[in-house]
Amino acid sequence: MNIELLGEPFAFKNTKLSLDRKVAKNLLKEAQEALPYEYSALLCGQEATITHHIAMPTSTRDMHTFGWDGPSFIQALQSIRESNQQWLGVLHTHPHAPPIPSRRDAAGWHYPALSYWIVGMETPATPSWRVYQWQNGSFVERAYRIIDVM
Repeated sequence: MNIELLGEPFAFKNTKLSLDRKVAKNLLKEAQEALPYEYSALLCGQEATITHHIAMPTSTRDMHTFGWDGPSFIQALQSIRESNQQWLGVLHTHPHAPPIPSRRDAAGWHYPALSYWIVGMETPATPSWRVYQWQNGSFVERAYRIIDVM
């Protein structure tokens, strides 16, 4: 089976973007462990359903930004391809701010077909999740649902 690595989670007009409940739980746990620093992960699955993630080590220890080194990023993409998944999005946290894309987020986003998730961790006990799509030069908030895949 030859699957395109880069997915298009918003290409399915009658399908809402979905995140597996177990993945959401694991992402939140890892994000809380990373506090007070930003956390990031690649999100993968099929079509419009995110079923897996790969936590990405940050190349910086800054509380207000995240970045990846080239080898870690390439290794993560190879892992997605080898598991016959598609790369569907990126998730990162805002440890000290609401889940609204910053100017730095917009300037650093190079994958308009993918979903862009931000988890606001201002209050770690009640994080706020948002997902965005890049359209016409800016982020547009999109609906999503949490589902039980298996």
